[in-house]
Parts: sequence; structure tokens; C-alpha cells
Amino acid sequence: MAKLRMQFTFDEEGLLRNGFDRAGMYDMMKKNFTERGLKCVSEDEVLAFEDQGGRSDYGHMWGLTITLMEHDWFTDCTSSIIYFEDGYAEDVLSQLPRMKEILERNRRWAQQGAYD
Repeated sequence: MAKLRMQFTFDEEGLLRNGFDRAGMYDMMKKNFTERGLKCVSEDEVLAFEDQGGRSDYGHMWGLTITLMEHDWFTDCTSSIIYFEDGYAEDVLSQLPRMKEILERNRRWAQQGAYD
């Protein structure tokens, strides 16, 4: 089984601009990730979550991360999002413009009934 890890770093000024402090952001994220069976493995300068070998861990990890990235307030607070899988690292935050383009296209298709 692959070992999955998602790690986040945050910009202090961005947090303040959006009404958060580091502790509040960490608490919100830990609640959401741990409720879905993902383990918080770092909560100092880097907030990181790992899978626990569950069948849904990959989906939960990505689903939560993408949901958060859809919100401008979250990406304004975030300095980096890095995904690790068995030694492979991927810079997720740099893919934000393309991700938002795809999500918007999918929303339009769904509204037009293209998925029916």
C-alpha cells in the first residue's frame, strides 16, 4: 500500500487578512482530516496528514484538499501544499489555476446536464 502524505504551510499575513490565526486554521483542518481517518503527523511550521491504510484515504485526502483550494480565502492563506506518495512529491498549489479551470468547466457541464 502506498504511503500518502499531504503537507501544508501557511502565510501569517494571509491568515490575518482572512481572519485566521495559525491555531484556528490548524484546528479546523485537523478536525476535518482526522474525522475522515487521516492522521495528523506534523503541526509545527508544517501541518501534515498521512493515510492510515484505509480504502478511502486517498479520496478523502484529495477531496478535502481540493475543496479547500476552491476557496480564495484558503489559497490566500497558504504558502505551499505538497503531496507525497511513496517518495514522489507533487507541488499541488502551483496547479491551482488549471484546477480551477477544470472545476469551473465541470460545473458548467453539470448545469447543462452533460453528465445525465
